[in-house]
Amino acid sequence: MKAMGKRELLSRLILVAALAISPIAPASAADPFPMPPEPKWWKQTGLTDIRYGQWLPCRDEWQITNDCISAIHLYKSDGTDAGALTYQVPKDFKPSEAVQYWLISNTPQGEPIENSAYVKDEVVSISHWKLPAGITNSDGTDVVHSYVHLMNGSLQINTIAFSQTQGSLPEGYYFEFKLKSSGFAKKIKWVLSNVRDPEVSVAGDIITVKGLPENSPSANTGDQVCEQNLLKARSTQRNIAVNMIYYDAGNKTGETRPDDVVLGTNGWWCLSDFRFDRESQQIIVKVGNVHFDEFGNEIQGWMELKVKGNRAREWWGIDPAIAAGYAKVEVSYPDGTKKVATVTAKYDSKNDWINLRAYGFTYSTPQLAISFKPPAEANKVVPAAEAKKLAPAKKMTIICVKGKAIKKVSAVKPTCPTGYKKK
Repeated sequence: MKAMGKRELLSRLILVAALAISPIAPASAADPFPMPPEPKWWKQTGLTDIRYGQWLPCRDEWQITNDCISAIHLYKSDGTDAGALTYQVPKDFKPSEAVQYWLISNTPQGEPIENSAYVKDEVVSISHWKLPAGITNSDGTDVVHSYVHLMNGSLQINTIAFSQTQGSLPEGYYFEFKLKSSGFAKKIKWVLSNVRDPEVSVAGDIITVKGLPENSPSANTGDQVCEQNLLKARSTQRNIAVNMIYYDAGNKTGETRPDDVVLGTNGWWCLSDFRFDRESQQIIVKVGNVHFDEFGNEIQGWMELKVKGNRAREWWGIDPAIAAGYAKVEVSYPDGTKKVATVTAKYDSKNDWINLRAYGFTYSTPQLAISFKPPAEANKVVPAAEAKKLAPAKKMTIICVKGKAIKKVSAVKPTCPTGYKKK
């Protein structure tokens, strides 16, 4: 089996998210796997005692038991467990002697940033996981690259077929990742991904992430997909990119749970805004991608969103079962064009989620504004007969006298005060 080239490895999808604020001292890992040089954004993250850079599998023999990958499982679409992936331990790899370095990427604003960490002079991949017996990628290979790293703004799970350009992850299987981190489990805010039916949950120091890989268009190197464009994709494969964002996501609350807002979309490349706007009472998401696939077909945008019922109660003051009936996604493009996406939404009472799916929009860089609020009372159309019943009754004014005293009384059914007579 031919190893994947370094250039291909470095062409993985990566997301640049915004920063938080409070400066702190750098974390120091308790295990012998050295972190890369401290990035310039680290003191602005608000994190402590969490590994930045690459995370390895949890292995007692490596003394790595925190900030690590605990397990990866596959499930069929009906929920049947299809088996666990097996980590391929690289021969002669010694974490204590590994040297990590940063791949410099550009933010959507063009600022260079330390965004992905790799092991220097890596002879064999340290991110190989073998699929369960009988399951293969689309090209027939049975190994995937699963890469977890803490970068600017989020912790990312990135999983691709053995060859990113020639193969896709197995079709029809959910991937479930279990990560162990005593520190990061408490820091997740919102979650952005490119998988269908995305889920995330936290139990103690175990973070569980699950989703169905979907075809994801990849841009050519150097293409400015975060600007309005008519670009073609380089290729399209099923892969996984999940970003667990650790900044506040604009909702300004310390009570945000990891599963409050979980988003999946094929326009995840250009996230420059992801927040709850209290003034408009909308979840705002700016997304982006190339406009055409590699065959010249216009890419149809999709978005799947899970919103916790408690957030619907807080943000829109409405029962989530009722809120689902008011789901609306407004799409705005840079040229000023606006439309309303096709939306389906239902409330999952078992998990207390509103599940929303939106379709019918295209790329390059639209803004999606999601709301579940009922229309304003003033905008309701009321039948004429009902309007007549609801119309306020007209007031009448009468004059009342008592000797030389005179009073005017205005009411729907006015009457004179005691001792007064109507004039």
